[in-house]
Amino acid sequence: MTPRPRPSDSIQNWRPMLAATPVRNTAATVERLDGNTLRISVPRQRPRFLVPPISWILRPSATRTLFLDTLGSQVWELSDSSRTFEAIVETFAARHGLTFHEARVAAGNYIRQLMERGALAIAMPSDG
Repeated sequence: MTPRPRPSDSIQNWRPMLAATPVRNTAATVERLDGNTLRISVPRQRPRFLVPPISWILRPSATRTLFLDTLGSQVWELSDSSRTFEAIVETFAARHGLTFHEARVAAGNYIRQLMERGALAIAMPSDG
């Protein structure tokens, strides 16, 4: 049976992530569709396997398009390279009347999805 982590251990695991800064992809283009919805287009790299004659048949899109709802748009707007993840979570929690941990889960999921789709990157703090 593995020992349960102490609460201080789990906090230590989160400290580097809370100090990290989400950074927008400079190649992404953003368009506001209505008051609360954003369309983000991120350029894709051409896959290495896409050579003739395969490239004659397969024509993947040159961009990946993401649509963000109101909450996702707020997380995107807060992720402007000037705020840490912790500051984003605190702002998100204050706007929506959430606890820090509820906001961490919600904002963290949006940031993770934006990272997976190439719209955001994470700049980790240096230890020095």
